Amino acid sequence: MKKLLQILLLAFIVPVSTGFSQEQTHIKTSSDIDLNNIDDFKKDTISSDFETTFNSAEDKTDFKKLRRYLQKKQNAISLIQEALSYYSDLQRNLDALTKKEAELKSVLEDAAKKNLKEASIDIYFPNCNIDVYGTVMTAVARLNEIKEQLKTCKAQELKRQGELNALQANLNVVKKDFALCQEQIDAALMPEYQDQEFRKKISIGFAYLLGGLLIIFIAVVIRSPKNIADYFFSDTGLQFITLFVLIIAIILFGILKILEGRELAAILSGIAGYILGKSKGGNNTNTPPATPPANETSEGK
Repeated sequence: MKKLLQILLLAFIVPVSTGFSQEQTHIKTSSDIDLNNIDDFKKDTISSDFETTFNSAEDKTDFKKLRRYLQKKQNAISLIQEALSYYSDLQRNLDALTKKEAELKSVLEDAAKKNLKEASIDIYFPNCNIDVYGTVMTAVARLNEIKEQLKTCKAQELKRQGELNALQANLNVVKKDFALCQEQIDAALMPEYQDQEFRKKISIGFAYLLGGLLIIFIAVVIRSPKNIADYFFSDTGLQFITLFVLIIAIILFGILKILEGRELAAILSGIAGYILGKSKGGNNTNTPPATPPANETSEGK
């Protein structure tokens, strides 16, 4: 008795587990199907493949691969959405079939009960090639044929409903992958966005600084005594202003990465050498000689 129960239990478990494994084979990833073939989306339920496609830090920053993946998902979304438009009549057809099945059942029961040779019924389903209007001869046999046709038609519509459910489920999966890819692109570009925002703020700050300094310079020149204005418009004053503006422009070019580190170092070194050279030369020309010349001393004597 115990062995018989074990055999019966195994006989029950094996078909159930086999059926479950067969059902699992219909679940595939997006990479296992042709994203350009709508029939694959109708037959199989796909799972998300974003995590497996981009499973390393290098992949998640590969913009070329991310954009190619994003474009594939966008094409798949458009393909599925176009296919879904052909299922807009599905629920209406199913409701009409259910209604006509009930009507046909009533007519058939009445014809069989009364043994009628003729019956009257109207059924029209062009997608199932069912077109019946008015009187039906040999009522019971013909009504049974129509009943089988309706049954077949309903099976077709239920199959379409399964396709619709698969399309809707796959559309959600593809949209999820698309959103994950878009988020990853945004996350990868976030440092660049922050860097651009920083450059923008620095550029605006330097523009305000330069404009403010120019306004102060003009105000000082207008309100100052003539000798100060003459100094600013002299060669020394203009050199000072030009160097100041150049230094600000060079720093700004460095922040905006128009100039690289070596170029900045070379330019700043040249400017520093020029300023120090001018300063040293100016001190030598302006310093009076320590002792008068010998000819002037002899003439004084």
